[in-house]
Amino acid sequence: MAELRLQEESERVLAEWWESTRPREGDRQLVCEVLRTVLGGTWSGRWYWTQDLADDQPCLPVVTIQPRESLMVLVRFWPADDPPELELISIFEADPYQHNRIARG
Repeated sequence: MAELRLQEESERVLAEWWESTRPREGDRQLVCEVLRTVLGGTWSGRWYWTQDLADDQPCLPVVTIQPRESLMVLVRFWPADDPPELELISIFEADPYQHNRIARG
């Protein structure tokens, strides 16, 4: 997989999460590592991840990467000529009691 470029709006999503009080100790490093491996194309064998294949999803599905049990990083891959782009949709702490939660940033 080719290296990706982070979409401009994704930088806002990351900055808002980064500056919030939500990240637990070590979360910032985990999210940096997730983004580094995703942008570099070496992520799929490294992290637990799922792809949303719901019928109402657009042709570019959302991928949820889970670097630790309840930390979720939602992304979407956008094909482009030079280079493809990564959309960072949301970063959040999942509620362990809500198994079917859907979050959008």
